[in-house]
Amino acid sequence: MSIIVAINDVDANVVWVGSNGRATLGSLRAPSVDHKWKAMNGWLIGITGSGPKLEALDAHAKEFPDTAEHPFEVLRFMKSAYEAFDIGDTEEGLKRYCGSGILISKTGRIWDFDNSFCLTEVESGAFWAQGSGMEIALGAAAALEDYIASPRDRLRRAVEITIAKDVDCPGELIVQSFDRDGALSPLEVAS
Repeated sequence: MSIIVAINDVDANVVWVGSNGRATLGSLRAPSVDHKWKAMNGWLIGITGSGPKLEALDAHAKEFPDTAEHPFEVLRFMKSAYEAFDIGDTEEGLKRYCGSGILISKTGRIWDFDNSFCLTEVESGAFWAQGSGMEIALGAAAALEDYIASPRDRLRRAVEITIAKDVDCPGELIVQSFDRDGALSPLEVAS
């Protein structure tokens, strides 16, 4: 279990992303600092939970479409990489891939996807979250909107609140930026 969040900051020309520094699976905690974001050819993939999902993407990185223009192309790549790692289960005829996530284009567009890769675009400029701490993060960000103008600072505070209030979202606060060149900044881990 985990929390990942994103908001497009038009003024700074970046998308701010955040997460907690650990994932949980039942009562087990992943090592600190757990990476939840992967930049690939102008796209940023954020994945909730634990398991070898980012490792599957890394192992098949050479198969990522060089000119992916649509999020469905990215999800098709993810599906193929997950299936090669035998990630997911079929339930009532529907394949579920163990976790949800956020997909971001270097243009600043953001999409939400669930564990069956159902895709929904997030309204431009809206704060979005996925993971077990989603409700807390969304509520915190909404409550802070009138008090914290900076998208980065509001994202940062919403993740801090989620880590403090959700037992399934442990670890350190991580904040990164994803720019219009498709580059993900190094981890900024707050103590």
